[in-house]
Parts: sequence; structure tokens; C-alpha cells
Amino acid sequence: MMTDTFAQTAPFTILFLPLLGMLVIAVVGPRVHRAASAAIANLAVLGAFALTVALALDVWHRPPSDQVLTVTYPPAWAAHQQFWAHIPPLTVSFELRIDGLSLAWMLIVTGVGFLIHLYSVGYMLDSRWYRTFFAYMNLFIFAMLLLVMAGNFLWLLVGWGGVGLASYLLIGFDMHRPAAVAAARKALIMNVIGDVGIMLAMFLLFAHFGSLSYKEIFANVTAAGTPALNWIGIWLLLGAVAKSAQLPLHTWLPDAMEGPTPVSALIHAATMVTAGVYLVARAHPIYDHAPAAAQAVAVVGCATAFFAATIGCVQYDIKRVLAYSTMSQIGYMVLAVGVGAYAAGTFHFITHAFFKALLFMAAGIIIHNLGGEQDIRNMGGLARRLPFAFWAFLVGTLALCGVFPFSGFFSKDAILDQLLVLHHPVLWAFGTATAALTAYYMFRLLFMTFFTGGFRGKAQTHAGTVASMSVPVALLIGLALVGGWIVVPGHDGLTPLLRAAFADTGTMAALDHFSGIVSLAALGAGLVGFVAAYLLYERPSGLRPTLRRSLQPVRNLLANAYYVDATYHWLFEVPVLTLASDIARYLDPEAVAGGAAAVARTATAAGDAVRLWEAGYVRRYGLSMLVGVVIVLALFLYLAGGTAALGGR
Repeated sequence: MMTDTFAQTAPFTILFLPLLGMLVIAVVGPRVHRAASAAIANLAVLGAFALTVALALDVWHRPPSDQVLTVTYPPAWAAHQQFWAHIPPLTVSFELRIDGLSLAWMLIVTGVGFLIHLYSVGYMLDSRWYRTFFAYMNLFIFAMLLLVMAGNFLWLLVGWGGVGLASYLLIGFDMHRPAAVAAARKALIMNVIGDVGIMLAMFLLFAHFGSLSYKEIFANVTAAGTPALNWIGIWLLLGAVAKSAQLPLHTWLPDAMEGPTPVSALIHAATMVTAGVYLVARAHPIYDHAPAAAQAVAVVGCATAFFAATIGCVQYDIKRVLAYSTMSQIGYMVLAVGVGAYAAGTFHFITHAFFKALLFMAAGIIIHNLGGEQDIRNMGGLARRLPFAFWAFLVGTLALCGVFPFSGFFSKDAILDQLLVLHHPVLWAFGTATAALTAYYMFRLLFMTFFTGGFRGKAQTHAGTVASMSVPVALLIGLALVGGWIVVPGHDGLTPLLRAAFADTGTMAALDHFSGIVSLAALGAGLVGFVAAYLLYERPSGLRPTLRRSLQPVRNLLANAYYVDATYHWLFEVPVLTLASDIARYLDPEAVAGGAAAVARTATAAGDAVRLWEAGYVRRYGLSMLVGVVIVLALFLYLAGGTAALGGR
């Protein structure tokens, strides 16, 4: 075990290294070679990852009673608790909380984040704003670390908002493309809705506990009463729904694929979209005593998992298929934390980061080599042309579909097993059905991209794959293959790290429990999906055209994502834009501009009248003085008479 000095200083260094990298790029980046900016960004994140590993090992070797660290900065001021925010009667210190839960997210944010930074060195090489891209990436890592390391809800909200800002900048990075700008704006608006939910929850927390500190709130959580905790949980859920792209605030995520592929891998696969899962897991003492809120979390997660999987079955954009897959897998995690299986949800977060980042990077290699092509109908036969991308995509697909021995098998089965252990058979049935849909749309994507006849696109562009892109993908292939083996029956390497974070819940002991029936049912569901995809897309027959004609209404519904976007457009966008247009056309010219013009005309007319009188004649000045004296005298006599009358009474 390392010294307490290391445990006190390492979190601060981990947090601010990426921010320092961003500032250095901003200051010296324009004065050095563009490659230096990429090196600075990569080294900042790599340094944060190395320190996080050391800190995790330190915490892991501590006794359970010492595995939750609260670090307040600066230490000399900690006793006064008046650092950063003091608004009587609320005082909030700059406080970090380090435990197994925050460390799990920190390891993924910095570790997978570094691999994506390294991948970006080659992928973004032709970008005009190369330095800016890496500055934005470092900013995102800093904001995400602040979110998961915060020791109170105030600094969590600061990190939460910072992540939203960084994602806005990265999604709309290609600012010359209107679709990217619109997608960034949409993501920002949806995330702000979630921010409001967290702020309302914070108001309620302060009203009932007089504090925003996790330590104080969680230690006295029962003092608020179940109704209040349910409302707090619901408002926190609103924030989680927006950030994690869950129903009904999910529509920004598919559009966010307009951003560069490394952005999709970092923000929309491994880190940002899992912030909602982290929020619910972090606030688990609240949800443990708020049954209605916890049930709402589980229902939202289950519905989103199934809903997104059905839409993914008919998409043709390679990144949109992966986007809806992300929604679905995050739904699994939200479902897990909603039923109280917090460790299982955290486990799936870890494995999902491996295989989903791998899938996005492999998709990026394909897009990079096809000159920006993303429509899988214009691909096919790429297994021979791009063998490395094929094997990477195959491993990612098998892990995502939960095939033994790949990582997704262990984490997904842990969630499904917990659903039955905790007596949620209906949710388990939907989760298993979602597994079948997942296998179908992923193998459909695999067949149409790498097989299904020959190449269907135009002349292929061989951009090549540089080492900075291949090495991270190779490492993620290994992690997607063996990453799930940290939790196997009889050997649970994750629970010791999470035990202290969830010490007050009773589900930790069951994390390494696997049911043969659950595993066989999940594998059977996946096999059904695989066979359906093979028969429809790889084996030539007339079955697919027949089904396409008979199920055309259902297909149209799914292709338009259940018309949720269209509904929002007519319910919100059209009325607001119509009102704004009418104001601009009628109210603004007549009331606003007309009123201002009337004031100006009145002032001008008054000035003209005064100018006519002030002609320079002495007699007019004398007359003006006389009139003024008479008016003043009359006013004096009037006021004096009124005062005398009051005195007489």
C-alpha cells in the first residue's frame, strides 16, 4: 500500500493532467508542429491512466474500511470548508470521492480514452483543425473525470455540464457541415434538459439534508422519507435519461454520429453515454429507499434496450447501427442499476467500453479506406480487402452478442442472472429477447459489410491504415476477448474493488454467480438472431423480398425510429419556429421597432419645437423667464394654500 500522501495528491493530478494538456495545446500548439499537439494530448491522458492504475492498486490492497477516500483541496483549508463555493447557508468544498465505483470509470475514461486519442493521431491527420481536435478531446477527458471523481452533487453537475459542452464541440467539429452543426445543437439541448433535472434534484437534496455532499446525504438518507426520495430519484433519472440517450430523450445519439469516428468511439460508446448509469449507481443509497424511482429506472432501461434494438435491425448507416446498439446496451446497464444490480451494471459498462470502442474504430478503418462511405449497401466483400478490420469487427460483434468466451458473455449474463435472482421475470424476458435482436442486427451488419456477394460500392479508395490506428484496435481486440474474465465463477476480481462502494447493498455477493439456464437461454436467443441474419442476408433465397413486402408497414415504422423525431418536430419545433417567425414578421416591426421609432420621432419633434422658439431673440428669452417665474410662483402659492388648509383642520 502506498503512502497517504500519494492517495491525497494522485486524484488531483489525475484530474488536472488532461486540463493542463488542453491549456498547453492552446498556448503553444500554434507555435510548434501539429504532431506535438497530438503528443501532448496523448501523454496527458496516458499519464492520468498510469496514475489511475497505481491509485486503483493502492485502494484495492487497502482493508474494506479504508477503500473509500474523500480528498478535499486544498488540504490546509479543508477544516474551514470554505473553498470554491460559500453561499450562506450552503458551503461546498472542492471534494473528490475515490472508491471502487469512481475508479472503474476513471480506468475506462483514461485507459480507453488514451487508445482513442492514439487512434485519432492517424485518423484525423488530414483535418484542418488537428490541434483544436486534441484540445477538445483533452477537455472532454477532464470534464468526464470531474464528473466521476466529484465528492458532491455540485461538482458532479459542473463536470456534467462540462461533458455536455465538450460533446457539443466534438460532435459539431466539422463545422462546415450543416448536419454536424445541427446534431451538436440537438445534443446540447437534450443534455441541458437533463441538467435541469439534476439541478431540481439538488434543490430537493439541500432542502431535506442541508448539504450536497455524498458522505452527509448517504449517511442520513432515511431522514428525508420515501416520497421525497422518490422525487429526488425521478429528477436524477431525468438527467440520466438525457445524458445516456434513454427514452424519451434519446434522439440526439443517432444524429451525433455526424461527428468524427473517434468522437463516436470516445463519447458515444465508452464514456459520456454511461454517465447516467454512473449517476444512478453513485446515488444508489437514494434509490435503495425510493422504490418508485428505482422501478422507473428499470422500466426505462428495459424499454430502451428493446426499443433501440428493433430500430437497429433496419438501419443501413454503419455508425447508426452501432449508435442504436449503444442505446440498447446502455439500456441493459440502466436496467441493471434500476433493479439494484449495481455491480453487474458496472461490469457491463467495463466490457461494453472494450467491444464498442473496438467496433467504432473498426468501422472507422472501413470508412477511412472507402473515402468516407458509411452505407453498408455500398460495401460487401470487404473481408478479403480489409482483413484486419474484418477480424476486429468480428471479435467486437461476438463480444457484443454475448458469445462465450468473449467479454460480453460474462457481463450480459451477469445482468440477466440478477434479473431472475431479484425476481424480475418479465424484465428478464425482454432482456433475453433483446439479445436475439442484438445478434440479428449485428450479424446483418457483418454480412452486408464483409460478405453478401462482392463489393457493391464505387471505386474503392485505399487510404491505408497507419500504425497509430492499428495498435489501439489490436489492444482492444484482446480486451474484448478476455476482458470479461475478471469475473468468473470462483474468481471474482471486480467485486473487491467495488465492495466498499456498495457496502450497504445486498447484491454484491452474487456478482460471480452464473446460472447455466440463463446462459443457455441467452446463447439460444443469440443463435436465433444469427440464423435469421444468415438466412436473410447471406444465403440466397426469395425469403427476404417476401418478408420485406409483407412487413413493409413495420419496416417503415422502424426505419423512421417510431416517428419520435417527427413527433418532437411537430410538437415543439414547428410551434416555436412559427411563433418566432410571426413575432419577427408582425410584432417586432410594429411593436418593438415601431415603438422605438415612435420614441425617436417624438424626441425629434420636441427638439424641432424647441429649436423654433430658441431663435436668438432677447425678448423671447425674457418672456420665457417671465413665464417660468409665474409658473413657479403659482405652484408655490398652490402648495402653501393646501398646507394652510390642512393646518386649519
